[in-house]
Amino acid sequence: MSRDLTALVRRVEVLAVTAAPGGQRLLHFMLVQMACGTEALGRFANDLAIAMMLGLFSAVGWSALVLARVPVAPAGRSAPVMLGLARGVAVFTALACLPLPLLAWGGWVFEPGWTALLLAGWTAYTVARHYGLALGAYRVLLVVETLVVALLAAGLLIFGRAHPVMAWAAFAVPTVLLGALAVLVLIRRARDQGGAAALPAGSARTAAEQAALNFVSGGMSMILVPCTVQVAGEAYGGLVALIGSVTSVLLLFPRALSFNALPALARVVRQQGAADVRALLDALRRTLFRVNSGLTLVAVAAWGLMAGVGERPAFALAGATAIFLLQLASFYVGQLVLPEANYLQTVEETRLPLVVNLASLGLFVVACGGVMLLVPKGVDAVLGLFAVLLGATFARNLLLRRAVLHRAPEVFA
Repeated sequence: MSRDLTALVRRVEVLAVTAAPGGQRLLHFMLVQMACGTEALGRFANDLAIAMMLGLFSAVGWSALVLARVPVAPAGRSAPVMLGLARGVAVFTALACLPLPLLAWGGWVFEPGWTALLLAGWTAYTVARHYGLALGAYRVLLVVETLVVALLAAGLLIFGRAHPVMAWAAFAVPTVLLGALAVLVLIRRARDQGGAAALPAGSARTAAEQAALNFVSGGMSMILVPCTVQVAGEAYGGLVALIGSVTSVLLLFPRALSFNALPALARVVRQQGAADVRALLDALRRTLFRVNSGLTLVAVAAWGLMAGVGERPAFALAGATAIFLLQLASFYVGQLVLPEANYLQTVEETRLPLVVNLASLGLFVVACGGVMLLVPKGVDAVLGLFAVLLGATFARNLLLRRAVLHRAPEVFA
């Protein structure tokens, strides 16, 4: 195989692995709706959102440590380092499951037992996936992703109609089993390499801080499904889950563009002047504008096709198109400040985005609480929640632009 062809195959593998979680979730939601109905999808999506919020601490926070520590482990010591991290993951997963009975008692979780298994499976899957990313094992990851999707689809298509809990089990059971198998292999490899490495002091705190940062940046979208279920019922929760899965796939493209622009931006920031930095950011902004505008038009056309062809109960709900357009507008607006976010990441400025995200999340939570208390339950309350999302996204943009203007007026003036 030629060098160019090898590089092309590698890029395709990286892209496929990067896009896999978003595509997998969209497929999962569509199969649950097809096999179990929109209301069952709403119940499952509600529990999945809760599991993923709790999983920020068991999965996402520790996955950041995996990416930071496994690549720099001494030769032949990656398995012991990973096994040491896995022990911390196990403790945090058990702690993350503790609130589930209370949430179920309060009516925020429908299937606490299955949600606990879903949380454990998603954690194992996410952490193992990041271990593979840290090692650069994209082809192995692609095989695992394909296997999970195949098992998920088979479980839902064969057993979904008769057993609605397959919405949870179709993903939870395969990932828990694969996670258990991965731990056994990891223990064996770590034993051959000298046993598990001890966790450095402060690892738990660092993982918790990383999880908190992710919750601050992604909390607004994660809490929408549970809030929708509370104010309008499971059917609307299913609708919102479908819409969210579509926009999460759209997000992959602008984020990939901004991520790929980081190395060049870092070189220009360190080696050239403010005018060159401004020119590079302006070029990125124009590219993102074209891509996001094109994606928005494609999404509108796809929505019209899905809503107009066949009998899909989710699309027949009152206000469905308005909810979709508000979510799509929030997606579009949210990508407008990616150049500013790229600049802050390049200069390793973390405090400003944290303060901005905290402020916008606080505004969102207070406004959502007001909608849930004051607006009558039903579609109007759902529209109110999505209007709040759009408003909070606008506010975040304004705050971030003001912050970067103060931080680097020579670039953004």
